[in-house]
Amino acid sequence: MKLPLGMNARDEIEALRTAGIPVDWLGNAKTGVLFVRTGGSSESRQNIFRWFASSIR
Repeated sequence: MKLPLGMNARDEIEALRTAGIPVDWLGNAKTGVLFVRTGGSSESRQNIFRWFASSIR
């Protein structure tokens, strides 16, 4: 999932939850593993989220 870099925390958490990613009020995954990296061009920087429902071994 890609979200704009400047998005406020409340909207980001709501977007993650709407996408089915179980996050707490801080944006941390309640289950599984949530990876975040920054990407995109210099004009349109984005946070790129990848969620795995179970632990990665």
